[in-house]
Amino acid sequence: MPPNRVPLPTQNHGVHAPCLPRLRRRRPGGDAVAATSLFYDPETISGTDGTISGKFPARGAEVADQDCTFTVEVDPTLPDIATISTVPVTYPGLLANLTTVPSEPLFTKVGTAVLSEPIPAIDADQDSYVGKSTSTPVTVPDTKTGVSTPSIVKSATDCATGWEDSSTTQAKMEKKRRLEANSNKDIAKLEAYFGTSMETTLKNLPTKGVRTPSPWAGPYWPTFQDSINVQWSEGEASPAEKYAKAFGLDVTDFMNKVSEDNGIDSMSKRPKCTSNNDCANLTDGSGCGIRAGQTSGYCIPTWFGICHAWTPASILEAEPNCPVTHNGVTFHPMDLKALISDIYDGASVPTVFTGTRFNGGSDTVDEYGRHSSAAYRDLNPAFFHIITTNLIGKLNATFIADVTAGSEVWNQPVRGFKVFEQTEMSLEEGAQTFYGLEKYPWNAAAKSLVYVKMRFSWIFETYTDGGLVASGEVDKFTTGAYYTYLLEMDDDGKIIGGEWVYKSDEDHPDFIWFPKAKPAADTVTSIGLSYADVSMLLEKSVACSDSSASSTAGSHEPAGSAGSSSPSSSTSASTSGSAASSFGATGSASTGSATSASASNNQA
Repeated sequence: MPPNRVPLPTQNHGVHAPCLPRLRRRRPGGDAVAATSLFYDPETISGTDGTISGKFPARGAEVADQDCTFTVEVDPTLPDIATISTVPVTYPGLLANLTTVPSEPLFTKVGTAVLSEPIPAIDADQDSYVGKSTSTPVTVPDTKTGVSTPSIVKSATDCATGWEDSSTTQAKMEKKRRLEANSNKDIAKLEAYFGTSMETTLKNLPTKGVRTPSPWAGPYWPTFQDSINVQWSEGEASPAEKYAKAFGLDVTDFMNKVSEDNGIDSMSKRPKCTSNNDCANLTDGSGCGIRAGQTSGYCIPTWFGICHAWTPASILEAEPNCPVTHNGVTFHPMDLKALISDIYDGASVPTVFTGTRFNGGSDTVDEYGRHSSAAYRDLNPAFFHIITTNLIGKLNATFIADVTAGSEVWNQPVRGFKVFEQTEMSLEEGAQTFYGLEKYPWNAAAKSLVYVKMRFSWIFETYTDGGLVASGEVDKFTTGAYYTYLLEMDDDGKIIGGEWVYKSDEDHPDFIWFPKAKPAADTVTSIGLSYADVSMLLEKSVACSDSSASSTAGSHEPAGSAGSSSPSSSTSASTSGSAASSFGATGSASTGSATSASASNNQA
């Protein structure tokens, strides 16, 4: 981690009340939630997942248990894992329950290479591939020596007729009907929204994709810093104060509404404090949030904020580039990012939500490295691979991912992906290599496995002002993670399930979602923010068309060093997907000027 990087609040799997699953069917003799495939994945059924609101399961704060309720239908064909014999392990360093990712491609020991590229050196930019916006389809050889691959496994034909044996044909038809009846509802959501089928044949999916244009970087306007009331640059009024002055609102009243809505006063039921010391006994990563001009406040988890609003705005709205003056008040690009983000929080923006939110509660890790909680274990890596490669690689669309599987929510807008390894192997090879078992236990319909190592890149938070996408500075605020997983394949080479392996068992995206549309043109939020007014300012800033502000057009650096990520008199509001928190012994998290933070490159 670079020296200026302030880590995130520590994950605590027990902070929230659990979102309990509703099990439709139990598997005789086994754990009801021991395994999932693409067709038996958890599904959110809270009814609050279709619109950004205070009950939205992707909200960057606590949500009630009922707002992230999900259902799980368990595959009745799975064997009882207790009945599967163990076998000698040839390569103990490849077992899936290890947290260390193998440094060498797996095909050097087991399986057959489909794709292999060297990852960047540990001191290099792990996300440099995003600078070249291309997508490359996977090229799979027609045949492979010594291994049964999805593309070459054929059913036996009748010697007399040349047709497939009737019992085989019947079995295929029954399997097809079963999978259709249990089709992945999240994939169905994607297909309904985009109006096209999602490609699931692995060889037809791209191995690299970069969304153009990139989502823009901005803060998540942390609650403990009083949201958009924060004075992000020394000597400047806060975005909320500027808006109230420019549009004739009572400044004190408007800022109070901001605080009561998403800021410090919205946390009045939490423990009171006068410094971070008062919050030290809490285990939820809280800092002491104190409003400007006051001496006491509340202990607030530092991950609370409106990341669920900044992220959709960064995808749908053009990034502000230049200052704009209205009624004598100058708005810098960062001010406009604050206002448009707050609009998205209060505008009932429609969404497509996939996966389930892990909201804390009971969760254990078994001997295979797998989490017992279905909500923690999802997203299923099969769905993750399908949505990532289809949306970014084929459709040049993007989405928002909660990049931590634990109970904290860190929504990040996704910029790109690159597959560095695909190693194909038989079910028997996979069962022995990853689990020390004679038979693969997690998907009875699978015919083969493909091990995948992917770099997944997203935009992280910053208070750095200016048009970061247009200037190319957004590269400094791009980071990501390497994910390793197994894809379960059918005999036609289609992805039908998957399992996280190595440290990705613990650290993988929790859920994925995206906005369907911008706010309604006549939107005025409950605190009085007008989308029409903010859009007018934004349009001028994007085009740099405000002559009265042209002399100061460009990046407006706040006090402190460039590349800032959080107000200097408060604890940090920055994240790159890490999940630990650090606070000083004294001081509060209120307002101030910005200090610097740099991107982190997580290499595995």
